[in-house]
Order: sequence, then structure tokens, then C-alpha cells
Amino acid sequence: MNIIPVIHYGLGPIGQSIGRAVAGQDRLISVGAVDVNPAIAGRQLAELCDSNLPPLTVVNSLTKLSCEAGAVVLQATVSTLAEARPQLLEAIARGYHVVSTCEELVWPWRDYPAFAKELETSARRSGVAVLATGVNPGFIMDILPLLLSQATCEIEAIHISRIVDLNDRRRQLQRKMGVGLHPDRVQALLDEERLGHVGLATSLHMLAAGLGWQVDVIDLDNRPIVAQDSIETGLGKAPAGAVIGVRQQALGMVAGMPRIILDLVMEADTEGGTRDEILIDGEQCMRLRLDGLQGDLATAALAANYSLSVRDLKPGLHTVLSAPLGTRGF
Repeated sequence: MNIIPVIHYGLGPIGQSIGRAVAGQDRLISVGAVDVNPAIAGRQLAELCDSNLPPLTVVNSLTKLSCEAGAVVLQATVSTLAEARPQLLEAIARGYHVVSTCEELVWPWRDYPAFAKELETSARRSGVAVLATGVNPGFIMDILPLLLSQATCEIEAIHISRIVDLNDRRRQLQRKMGVGLHPDRVQALLDEERLGHVGLATSLHMLAAGLGWQVDVIDLDNRPIVAQDSIETGLGKAPAGAVIGVRQQALGMVAGMPRIILDLVMEADTEGGTRDEILIDGEQCMRLRLDGLQGDLATAALAANYSLSVRDLKPGLHTVLSAPLGTRGF
């Protein structure tokens, strides 16, 4: 059995979930751990992840590791590509393959072509593969509907909705959705792209590319959800009039027609719980509903599973469209 060495880069809540996912894989072996947070660096990986991982001390830089080239870096640090770039380039330069949870790296070709080209060139030069994944973007609003679309020839439109109960998710995500803040403040931060989910347009671009559609315009609409009555959240009690989540929509126009609609609702104590629905309208009208898909656990599983096959990809920058679908490697 081919054992794959992995380096944990970023050990916040998602990174810790990835650590537990790695601990459950017989083909993965942890050989290093990095986090720049002084409260995390110096601690033991197994303790942080509360799992049966090797006795490794977390260091604050890749340069402090002596791992051989060919290892897979599991990067779970930031959402924006500008922030992830120096970490990615450093890993690539040291000869490491990368599986990242950076949302903007999932499909960077349209919004960040210069960064994408730089990473592609660097990865090819070092002979490594770089891939970003996650539950959203990277799975529920792009890869899964693309897989369903293979069962029909003519598609008129696709509508995907994801509803997330924030009370079931980590506090950092609730803060990212403005829970407890005033609606005017949250709307201003949404307009400045300093709050809310990162990656809705990314999913739309990748879904369109997989369908072979040329998107003319993407209309984005982001709004806070306001509590009608006082409710409990993971950040404490939110009074009536306070924000308890956000509602975001991305509408993709193709040849002047609305062909892709992505709706994301992230709300504390949402009625009905976390659920996802994919509607494909066309020659066959198909509906798929998933209940209870936990985003953090799914992202961790995707990162761990893709690390089993990323080393088999040709050197360069990949997306989940160019990675093997339905296999965890052999």
C-alpha cells in the first residue's frame, strides 16, 4: 500500500477537522504541521486534533520542517487567493503538492488570471500539482450538479439552493455572517465584500465552464437576515432587529437568459435545518435534495480524499474539474 506523507498547514477549526480526517485514512501519514498563530504553534498536532496522529509539534513556518519533496500540503488557512498566494508559492518551491481549502483558488481563472498563471507556471517548474476543494465552492454548487447533468442532454437552467443552520456551525462562521450586528452595518460590509460567504461567483463560473456555457453577466445580491424575535445563537442571544445571518444569490446570464441561479441562506436557527437542493430543468427535469450535509466535515473529507490522488495529476494548477471524480486514488 502506497503511504502518502501529508503536512498540515493551518490548524484552526477546519484544519483540525482535516487532521481528524487524515487520522482515519490508512494511506495518509502526517509528517509535519504548521500554523502562524502563536497560540497554536508549539502545541502537539494530536492534541489539537484530538485524534491518533503522530507526535508532531506545530511550527510557525514551512522552513522549519525537514520533510522531503513530494509530500502533500493540506492548506486550510485563508479564503482569499491574495492571502494564500505566498503560502502556496512557498510550498510549491519546496516541492510539495498542495490540496487547499482556499475558496478563491477553486476556480481562479476568471477573477485572478495573473495569480492562476503564476501558480500554474511555478507548479509545473517544481513538478507538483495544486488543487483547491471544499464543500462550497468545490462540491455542492458545482461538481455535484455537473455530475447530475451527465444524465441528460439538453439543459435549460439550473437552480441550486443551500440553506445552512449557523447554530450547527463554528462561531467564526457566525461572525463571518454578521450574527448579532446591526443590519445597516452588515449590509455595508456585504457591499464591501468584507462579510458573507466567499465563493458563490466562483461556483457559478466553474459550473458554467463544466456545462460549456459562456456567462455574459453575473448579478450578485447580498442581504442580511434580521431576527423578528429574540433568538439564541452560538454567539449568544440576538434581540429582535439584529442580524442572524445572510442571504446571497448569484444569477448567471447566458445569451441574455437566466440559466444558473445559486441561492445561499446561512441563518441561525433556520427552520427545517441544513439542506441542499439541486434543480435541473430541461429535457429531463431532475430534483435532488440532501439533508444534513455538514460543511466543515465535508470540506475536511474532501481535502483528505483528494490528497490520495493529487500526486497522480500532471504538474500544474488544477481544479476539481480536472481531478479524478469518484475515486480516492489507488
